[in-house]
Amino acid sequence: MDLDNIEISFILTQIENSLYKRNEIMNTVGSLDSKLLQKASKVLKTLGHPTRLAIIEVLESDDRNVTDIQNAIGEPQAITSQHLRLMENRDILVSRKDGVQVYYSLKDEFITQILNCIRRCELH
Repeated sequence: MDLDNIEISFILTQIENSLYKRNEIMNTVGSLDSKLLQKASKVLKTLGHPTRLAIIEVLESDDRNVTDIQNAIGEPQAITSQHLRLMENRDILVSRKDGVQVYYSLKDEFITQILNCIRRCELH
């Protein structure tokens, strides 16, 4: 695992651990919605792979087909498709068909907000 992968995994683990701790505290206080915390935890677990984060970043600006995503992230088509399917099954992405092409996009703004949090937590 290279340094970038370790840093991404570390950041995501820290965010997830923080959410779990916050969930325990907030369940007694009641100021954060536990459904939001559960959703965040599920999303963070899924995004805990550098390729998936790269896909999210590619889709942040516009929907793209598999070939466009594959070219942007530099992964083989089979690997790219596996990651896309997983993220679609976990409600992170949505897809639409246009002829033979399948286009993917982010399901909601929540995913972009997580990506922005990661950007703000840059490790030097």
